[in-house]
Amino acid sequence: MLQLAVLPAVILLVYVYRLDPMEKEPAGLLLSLLLCGMLSTFPAVLLELLGTEVFLGGGEPNDLETLAFENFIIVALVEEGCKFFFLRWRTWKDPHFDYVFDGIVYAVFVGLGFAIAENILYVFNYGISVAFVRAVTAIPGHCMFGIFMGCFYGKAKLADAKGNAGERAGNQTCAILVPVFCHGSYDTLASIDSDLSSLLFFALLVLMVVTGIRLMKRMSAQAERISWY
Repeated sequence: MLQLAVLPAVILLVYVYRLDPMEKEPAGLLLSLLLCGMLSTFPAVLLELLGTEVFLGGGEPNDLETLAFENFIIVALVEEGCKFFFLRWRTWKDPHFDYVFDGIVYAVFVGLGFAIAENILYVFNYGISVAFVRAVTAIPGHCMFGIFMGCFYGKAKLADAKGNAGERAGNQTCAILVPVFCHGSYDTLASIDSDLSSLLFFALLVLMVVTGIRLMKRMSAQAERISWY
C-alpha cells in the first residue's frame, strides 16, 4: 500500500531530475527538499482547519461562491504558500542554485514531497483504490503546480542576481499566484458533482500537464545560468 502511495511521485521526480541540463543537484539537497515538502503538510493542515473554522464555521460550503473561496483561499493559497515558504527558506541562498532550471527542480521536489505525505494519508484512510485515482490526478497536479512555481522562482533568482528588485518581486508573486490559480481551479472543479465539471476537470489537468512539460523542456534547453550575472 505504501509503495502505491509513493511510486507515482518517485517516477515524476526521476523524470524532472533527468531533465536538469547542467550540474545535477546533490542528493542531500534534493532529499532535504523532499522532506521540506512533507513537513509543509503540517502547517498547511493546521491553517486549513483554522481557516475552515474562522470563515466557514467548521462546516461545509453550501454554494458555489463559498466552495470556490474554500478551494482557492483556504486550500490552494495555504498549501502553495506553505510549499513556497519551505522552498525559499531552503534554497534561496544555497550556492547550488546557479541555473534558472534549478528552481523547477527544487519546487517539484517540494511539491511532490507534499503530495507523497498527502497521498499516504489518503491511501491509509480510504484504501488502495484512492492510490490509483490520485496517481493520475493529484500527483501530476502537484507536479505541475511545482513546475509553474519553479519557473517563476528561478526567474526571480535570476532577477535578484541582476539587481532587478521589481522583476524579482513580480516573479516571486507569480511563483505563488499562478500555482494557486491552477490548484484552486483544479480543486473547485473536482468538488462539483456534475458531468460538465468532471469534463472540465480532466481538460484542465491535461492542459496543465501539456503546458508544464513544454515549459520545463524549453527551460531545460535554454540552460540559463544565474551566476554569470
